[in-house]
Amino acid sequence: MPIYDACIIGAGPSGLSTALSASMKGASVVVLEEHKEVGFLNERCGGLVSERCLRNLKLSLKGEYILNRISEAVVHSPSGLLLEIELGGTCLVLNRVMFEEALASKALNNNAEIYTGVKVKKLNFYKSHVEVETTNGAFKSEIAVDASGALSIFTPVVLGLKPSLRRPIPSAQAEAKIEGLNEDEVHVFLGRYIAPGFFGWIIPLNSNKARIGLACERGNPALFLKNLLKKLNVKEVYGIVKWPIITGGPLPKTFESRFLSVGDAAGQSKPTTGGGIFTGTLCGLIAGMAIAKKTEGLVNTPKFYEKTWRRLLEYEFKVQLLYRRIFRKLDDKTLDYAISFLNGIGWRGLKDFDYHSRTIEDSLRNVNAIKSIFRKPKMCLLASAIILKTIEGLLVNSTLK
Repeated sequence: MPIYDACIIGAGPSGLSTALSASMKGASVVVLEEHKEVGFLNERCGGLVSERCLRNLKLSLKGEYILNRISEAVVHSPSGLLLEIELGGTCLVLNRVMFEEALASKALNNNAEIYTGVKVKKLNFYKSHVEVETTNGAFKSEIAVDASGALSIFTPVVLGLKPSLRRPIPSAQAEAKIEGLNEDEVHVFLGRYIAPGFFGWIIPLNSNKARIGLACERGNPALFLKNLLKKLNVKEVYGIVKWPIITGGPLPKTFESRFLSVGDAAGQSKPTTGGGIFTGTLCGLIAGMAIAKKTEGLVNTPKFYEKTWRRLLEYEFKVQLLYRRIFRKLDDKTLDYAISFLNGIGWRGLKDFDYHSRTIEDSLRNVNAIKSIFRKPKMCLLASAIILKTIEGLLVNSTLK
């Protein structure tokens, strides 16, 4: 039996990007996916990504896996106030099956091996290699990569961490027929009666079909979703799916000797939205690069991986966690006030869809916006917390560079 440079658990975006990155640089990798096909359960995702995400993966921006293009959002406050904002660039709505098939095909073309219908049961670590026990025999590799998602059982065990550190919250989504959609606008719904502690969404697939979903920190997301569908007068629904999303930020450690954790398994998803395709695939590309460099005898793979992804993303995760913690504490009345205030100062939205911290950084340069904030007593405490923490982060980030 060959000893691979890496054995990757999970053929989702994070695992496939790891395989692609490593194999493109000549490393021997095998991907083990427990489901019978790549892209299984793909509907468990909003599937909204930036163009940057596909460029990172060297995938075409004209691929068949792109269902729609989005440039704006409409935020609905608890009382029904509307805030129209820009998303910081064109975003793409993906067909997840076709997207993952494209990633898998690219990895296979670079001599990666992918086996489906193979469930990993146990990892055995030895001084010279890792033995991966599966339902289809054992595989040996120099290093094991856990890309098995938010409910991974391997990362907590190997790293000695509590699974609760990833702080998953439940979500639910349905594809539904809905009339009168503007194809290039997503909708975001706020309020404790819509999605307590989080938000609801409509992501158009075309002019009369959309992904409608939400996540919530309390209660049953499927019940809240049914209420939202009723509120939207949706008549035709194509099933409801549920899955956990990660909003607690990355784990304090994502590596061990001969082991890497990548993507949702490592908590590498946006704390503000739970979206993990961009951050997970970026970390996957870094993991693959680290694996390839190890084969050349250039780096300590685990430490290189950890140091590199944290240099690129840790500041962003910290800032987004701050936003998330503040958002969780806002009641409906304050949310209404904030939406009204943002409308009043003409706020136009995100500076960057992937890096939300840049929105606040840009706002700090807007003297008129700052003056407007501090003319409103109700906004002072909230704004002060955000601004002070962001300035602190900017100073820390500048020293790291």
